Amino acid sequence: MHHGYDPTSHSPEFRWFVGAQTVSMVGNAMTNTALYWLAIHLAHGHAVGLSFVATAQFLPMLVLGRRAGLLTERHRPSRVLAVTTIAECAGALAIGVPLLAGWMTIWYLCVLGFGIGCAQTVGLPAGQMFMLDLVGVRELRRGASVSSMVTGLAKIAGPGLAGFLIATVGTGPVFLADAGSFAGVVILLLWLSQKITPTTSPAQARAATARRFRWILDLPRSIRLAATMALLIGGFGYQFEITNPLIATRVFHFSAEAFGLLGTLMAVGGIAGSYYSSRRPNPRRSEFASWALVFGIAECLAAIMPTPWAYETVMVVIGSTITLFAISATVYIRQTAQPHQLGQALSAYNAAFIGFVPAGSFVVAAVAALAGIRWALVGPGLAVTISAATVLALMRARPQTWRPVAGD
Repeated sequence: MHHGYDPTSHSPEFRWFVGAQTVSMVGNAMTNTALYWLAIHLAHGHAVGLSFVATAQFLPMLVLGRRAGLLTERHRPSRVLAVTTIAECAGALAIGVPLLAGWMTIWYLCVLGFGIGCAQTVGLPAGQMFMLDLVGVRELRRGASVSSMVTGLAKIAGPGLAGFLIATVGTGPVFLADAGSFAGVVILLLWLSQKITPTTSPAQARAATARRFRWILDLPRSIRLAATMALLIGGFGYQFEITNPLIATRVFHFSAEAFGLLGTLMAVGGIAGSYYSSRRPNPRRSEFASWALVFGIAECLAAIMPTPWAYETVMVVIGSTITLFAISATVYIRQTAQPHQLGQALSAYNAAFIGFVPAGSFVVAAVAALAGIRWALVGPGLAVTISAATVLALMRARPQTWRPVAGD
């Protein structure tokens, strides 16, 4: 296990892992773009139909979140991540092959989306814990920021490449390319599982989880506040899988290439946010709420942008602020949670950030259908802004000394 160094210059394992993940993330970004472009056409442009696909993909995070955390605590994170990566590869193939054969329905897409969502539910906390195993507590923010920056570069390439492939050869090859991108990650993870010592042993995790029943209430108050803000942003504010296809097709009448550019611009903002984060010290207790406030304001601005270039500019800001929120919140959780609680603390955050996407997608889709797409941005943006301002006020009214649990 590695502690107390710059992971970008002293850990070849970290560099190899980030490099393999970059290739995989290009494929993943391509698939996400193709998935919702395909879904909106299968749903004949109806927002509610599009929300069914989002619900299927993100519902497992809410339903299976705690079990995913327990599973990750009880087994080596690298091995868990290898298994879930193979499952995601199979899901991409199961979509791409029927598309090449000329067959696809919205309900089949929902079923496959649910299966992929199950794999991602288990893989997400495993990947977050594996990062801790790779770089240690002291360099966690730097490692997380570098990883986010590099994968952000992949997200720049992914949506644009997906848009080009959709326009030239169709949607099916996008999913097949994603399936092929997983091979290097699986091989590397199986190798690293023999070299990296987990931060928390399976025996410690089993003994700790056997004593807990009220798992969310047992978490520290600051972690519960971070999870609450994640719920508001992920569940309702960050519903661009719903709003961007609608904005692209109904408001600005984008082509497939221009639609892919929206994801690319958000990734550009994400890289800028990752770079800025890598230059900052460990996150303070209220930092995640500050970035949530900026995100809410930016989403409200996106709703009133009158031209495509103005909307695209705000997408860069949104990509930056969501990245800064996610890094500051997850690093703070990983540095403050007790080792035996880490898997469940991350699962609580992930369940909040991703698990409430299904409920939020229906709400946002309903608002878009009844009041218009711009109101589907204004409503969540105002809710996040007001909530983040409230959390900041509460935190500053009740100051608390922060001490990482280990490594400082």
